Amino acid sequence: MDRYTMIVALSGQLCGTLLIISLIAAFVIRKRSAPLPGDTAQRLDARLSEMQQSIDAVAVEVERISEGQRFTTKLLTERGIAGSEVTAVHDATRGTPVR
Repeated sequence: MDRYTMIVALSGQLCGTLLIISLIAAFVIRKRSAPLPGDTAQRLDARLSEMQQSIDAVAVEVERISEGQRFTTKLLTERGIAGSEVTAVHDATRGTPVR
């Protein structure tokens, strides 16, 4: 084995050893840390419940908006409004002049 191959091999072994040692040290430090107190766990549970309620409320609102959009699309197709007329109606609702 030439000199450079030996340097690469030893460097690889050194890096591997340091990686294993650092993983073991992180595992030991994590195991030694104290678990969350009961109060903290209860607060986290309450916050998660609030977040879940908020997400559910947003989902209901999104569903309501999509139902409104479906209803509007259905009305426009039943009336037989063409694509250019839909654009004109859309522009009129935004306050821009209709051409």
